[in-house]
Amino acid sequence: MYNDIQNGPEYKVIGKSVEDCRAQLFQKYGNNYQPVNIGTITKEGFLGFGRKEYVEMKYILRSPVNAASKTSEDSFEKNKSEILSKLGASADNTKQIAKLDAKIDAISDLIESKLNNIQTNTDTKHSNVIKIEEMLEENEFSKEYIKNISDKIKAEFSLEEIENFELVEKQVVDWIGESIEICPKKAHRPPHVIILVGPTGIGKTTTIAKLAAQQLIGARKEGLDDPVIRMISADVTRVAAEEQLRRYGEALKVPVDKAENSDDIKTIFRQCKDSTDVILIDTSGYSPNDSEHIGRLKKNLAVDGLRPDVYLTIAASTKCRDLRNIIQNYEPFAFNSVIITKCDETQQVGNVISILAEKHKSISFVTYGQSPAKDISRPKVVDFLIRLSGFKIDRVHIEDKFGE
Repeated sequence: MYNDIQNGPEYKVIGKSVEDCRAQLFQKYGNNYQPVNIGTITKEGFLGFGRKEYVEMKYILRSPVNAASKTSEDSFEKNKSEILSKLGASADNTKQIAKLDAKIDAISDLIESKLNNIQTNTDTKHSNVIKIEEMLEENEFSKEYIKNISDKIKAEFSLEEIENFELVEKQVVDWIGESIEICPKKAHRPPHVIILVGPTGIGKTTTIAKLAAQQLIGARKEGLDDPVIRMISADVTRVAAEEQLRRYGEALKVPVDKAENSDDIKTIFRQCKDSTDVILIDTSGYSPNDSEHIGRLKKNLAVDGLRPDVYLTIAASTKCRDLRNIIQNYEPFAFNSVIITKCDETQQVGNVISILAEKHKSISFVTYGQSPAKDISRPKVVDFLIRLSGFKIDRVHIEDKFGE
């Protein structure tokens, strides 16, 4: 039916299986193609999750073999005339054939229209994809995060599967959960030094007190002796910072020291390092754009032997663009992880999830409210997911998948 394969360009098609590839090619070319190589490729899903194998079929187009199968209008008309002449066709036969030609043309136009519609539908977002994007926007996820989720839906779901909104929704919730990184607990040799850095007005001082209270409460729950804790106020920009920390210290029975420069920190550390379990250092809050003071703060904290865990403190309600800027400008501290404060002041968490996933940063603690004796906890993926607005959350499923 076909002669030798044309020396034409080589194309490729990607599908879930060999049959899927052949179906795509048949829909586009009929049988006028020839596979030349079949292999597999691996695609990575969103943020490295969901690796999946696909079939890649390379092919070239065939060429027709004889005049009878040519598609040019002149050749067809010439052959038709010769056949009619040999058969002694009458005028009536000619009219019938003309009608048949018209029907064939109509069918061809219909097929072409259907193929065009298929291409248009391929390029158009499915209504369920649009709905998911709108839900993510409502939860204040970044544009980049939303696009990644949208692309992942189109890559992972078949046309039949994408019609099932609940199936798509459930998978999207899983992908969101998989993009949240929780910093694992670590054992520390005393003294464990913790430094909080971050912009002004995000609750670093209160968080320092909450961390101290958590250490005391945790030890008592386990029946252990109270750890020896010391808090240091290194905030030189806010007049009331030291006084606020001292009030917390009195309530918790934890001593508080004042450090105005690097020498003060060195002196305090040298005096208490052998007798203290935990040292918590509060620092000045600076605008993320104030690179001069941020650089000076980093220099003041560079104390030999300190080996601190540095946490960037961010507010849950901070906008995506501002979060990017904060993380970028505090990178010189090589912070271990982040603490998210004021989680009680907003319902939306997409902004934080988006940017931390984008920057590959983990979460160590989350805080709520102003009480220093409570309202701080280790983060849980489930707690973030149940805050998603508009999503139907399968609590049993996410507890099973992400619960501790």
